[in-house]
Order: sequence, then C-alpha cells, then structure tokens
Amino acid sequence: MTVYFKAGKGYRYDFMVKGKRYTKAWFKGKQAAKTAEVKRREEVEKKLELEATGDMALLDLLNLRLDYLLDRAYSESHYKKTKLPAQRLLDYFGKVPCFAITRLKADEFLMAVVKERTPVAGNNDLKVLRAAFSWGMKRGQRFIQDNPFAGLETFPSDKPKERKKTPKSDELDLMIEAAQPKHRPYLWVLRETLARSIEVHRLTWNRVNFEERYVELETRKNKNREPVLRRVPMTDKLYEVLSDLYADRDPNKEWVFWTRSYNAETGGMEEGPYKRGRYSMLQKVCRDAGVDYYTFHRFRASGASVMDNSGALLPGIQHILGHADRRSTEIYLEKLRDVERDAMDVYERESRKDDDKVA
Repeated sequence: MTVYFKAGKGYRYDFMVKGKRYTKAWFKGKQAAKTAEVKRREEVEKKLELEATGDMALLDLLNLRLDYLLDRAYSESHYKKTKLPAQRLLDYFGKVPCFAITRLKADEFLMAVVKERTPVAGNNDLKVLRAAFSWGMKRGQRFIQDNPFAGLETFPSDKPKERKKTPKSDELDLMIEAAQPKHRPYLWVLRETLARSIEVHRLTWNRVNFEERYVELETRKNKNREPVLRRVPMTDKLYEVLSDLYADRDPNKEWVFWTRSYNAETGGMEEGPYKRGRYSMLQKVCRDAGVDYYTFHRFRASGASVMDNSGALLPGIQHILGHADRRSTEIYLEKLRDVERDAMDVYERESRKDDDKVA
C-alpha cells in the first residue's frame, strides 16, 4: 500500500488506477490511512465496474433526477413528492448500482412501504420512482439499462378516490373578501388569468401590456419542458388590479409579486418571486371565508367551468389554460362537468316519452 509519513503533518495515502491518481492527507495514524485507502480503492473499483456495464449508482441517478426537476422549474411540491420516495428507496437499498435493483426487489421495497405506511403511499412511491427510472432510460441519456418499477401493478386500496371540488364564483368572492388586503391582488390575478400559481410567480412587468391589455404567461408544461409564452387577454378587473400594483411597484423589482426572506444557509436576506407562505395564507383565507379548502389549481378549474358552461369554444379554453394537447383540455373539462348526471337526464327524458303506452 502506498502510505507514507511526512514530519509535522501525518500520514497520507497515494495510489494510481488506470492512470488516475487518488490521494488524501493527513491522517494521525498509519492504520487510519491504510483503512481509508482500502475503502477508497473499493469505491474506485465499484465505480469502474459500473462504468463498464453502462449503468450508474442509485444515489447518482436520484440526485440527477432531483437536479433536473430544479433546473426545469418544476413546482416545489412536485420536487418534494419526488424527493421523499427517492430517500426511502435509498435508505432501503443503500449505495448500490441501479442494475442491482431487480423487479422482485423493487416489489419487495414497495411491499415494505405498504406495510409500514399505507397502500396509497405504496402507489404514490411506485408512480414517482417509475417516472424517475424511466427518465434515466430516456434516449439521449441512457444512464441506466432497465426500469425495475415498470410493469409493477398498483396496490388495491379501500380509500375511495376523492372527487376534486371546484369553487363556485360566489365562493371565490368570499375568499378574496376574507383575504388580507396585501394578498387580494395575488388571488385576483390567479382568478382572472386562470394561470398556474408558478406562472403567476414568474410574471414580470415586461410581460404585462397595458396598451393592448394582455399578459404573457410562461409555462414549461410541455413535452420538452421548454419555456413557452402565451398571451391571456386582460379582463377589466385584471386591468384594474395590475394598474394599481404597477402604480405602487418598486421600480427595482422585475416581478409583479415578490418577497424578501431570510436564507439560513447564507445568513442573509434574499429577494425573489413570491413563493413562501402562500399555502398557509390560502388555508387561512378558506377558513375565514367559511368555505371548503380549495387549492390554487382549483381557481383554474372554476374559471374553465364558467367558460365551458357558458358556451366558450374549446380552442379558446385550451389556449387560456395553456394546454399543449387538446385532449388535456377535454379531460380537464370532462372532470368539471357532471357527465354522469347529464347522461342520466338524457336517458330519463328519452325513455319516458312513451310512458303512457306502458300498462
């Protein structure tokens, strides 16, 4: 072993593998340096083995996936929903190569999640991890050779699928009225643009056109996660709210909604788009308004429901919602309509026409 001592400093290991040098200093004892060298050699050999098979370590894959979500501006909630199952998988298997996780072992992991938690939790982990490994196999990346979670069936659950509630216009009125004055403009912009909350966070003043009365919203909800701009016409209310905000804006801030918060890592204050505290604000608003809790996304559903029920054309609704695929809008609206009741109303009306003829 290449371990040597240097007076006044200590022991150091130093070795070469395939022309690359690996060294570390300074250890207090010779045995500590030898032990560290053995461990480092094992890590290097394992890494070279992985590179030879064209596969990567589980830890590396999961970290790359999380970095990808951050770089492509996925929502904070989606990032957390991916990070937690990833951490559970890493805790279960440890630092192993991805090819070591077979379908059988992946199923064993999910069974452990179900046993410790619930079938719903197991299904959530399956969905997230299947997507993570599928991403690792994408053409152009090919970080791994197989997806052990592909093809695994979901677990049966007694929990009924909750039907998402959509707020009515009068409920949104109550919510905005119950909000603090400083929060009302944010809620109004969400309501009047039918935007995703992250799109409102990205909204900058250079994307607000008062002369032609439209706002440009940036979305990355598309196949390639590339930024795409769409124009949404201003309603009179939106024009009024944005005009008031513009008159009182800080000219040094580019965002329509921004916040200042303390960063524990840097130990200083940071400024950026409005994100922190919005969920607790919404919970309080719903509670004070005396309505059920509605997520920000349901503001979109409410507006789409109003347009759909009033006869607005599907292409217009699709553009305002920012759906790249028409089918997404159709599925979205189908959930909003009470399709089962409509179908039964037609059945009842048509099947009762000849009631008088029945003895």
